[in-house]
Amino acid sequence: METTSKTCLITGSNSGIGKETAIQLARKDYHLILLVREGEKSRNALKEIRDNSGSENIDMIFTDLSSLNSIEKAVQQIKTHSNRLDILINNAGVYKRNFEKSPEGFEMTLAVNYLAPFYLTRLLLPLLEQSSPARIVNVTSGLYKNGKTDFESFNPEGKFNGLQAYADTKLLLIYFTYYLADILEDKNITVNAVHPGVVATYVFRELPAFVNKLLKLLVRNPTKGAKPSIYVATSPDLEGVTGKHFDKMQMAPALQSAYDENEARQILEKSEKLINREMPGISSKKPE
Repeated sequence: METTSKTCLITGSNSGIGKETAIQLARKDYHLILLVREGEKSRNALKEIRDNSGSENIDMIFTDLSSLNSIEKAVQQIKTHSNRLDILINNAGVYKRNFEKSPEGFEMTLAVNYLAPFYLTRLLLPLLEQSSPARIVNVTSGLYKNGKTDFESFNPEGKFNGLQAYADTKLLLIYFTYYLADILEDKNITVNAVHPGVVATYVFRELPAFVNKLLKLLVRNPTKGAKPSIYVATSPDLEGVTGKHFDKMQMAPALQSAYDENEARQILEKSEKLINREMPGISSKKPE
């Protein structure tokens, strides 16, 4: 896994935007670490990425991003075989029509869309800092505007609403982006959020078939959808730019409420309590 080229880790890279992002970055001679679920789909994706990019400098680590234990094992594997991480793209996401639990008992949308990037990023911060200047890119969604931060949508005792849960996780991810960017401002690590536009991906596979057919008439293809993530992750024009929200290729402020520092700190504290594991790098309390 050792290499002299820059290293980029991408989650959810066996389909859609993530796979296209991997292809394009492999063509740019990045060393890629791909975190994906184990299965034939991922193995086929790896072959496709290699064939389409002409690069063999790609490592795939089978990881269940809904599982904190699996994330820990992946991070240990990364740290054992690689001494640098220049870019982290938190791309993976799911939408669930019905309530499901993760291995640790969290609602599945919360586990994959928010707790996974929250925990993975925190565990990788020492490696990112060691490789600085480094960049973190969190792929979000315009649906965050419908999100709430009370964590109630992930409660199985209420009536589960998959789209509300999805929107809530994307809003939580934006709060995390802004707060982390503030905390890391002196570490030479930038943190930005990207809405790639409405893209035809595997994320919404659980929507009714007729809705998916309609979406395919209205959405962008993954090739176009990958461009914003690649731009924010690699563009020299964005060197030092942090704590921003991008709508496709344009910098666009998020809703004003997402900049509430007290709310962000409370969210981080609640997230830390939910995970209840040691996390290096930062605290939810900013230094004075």
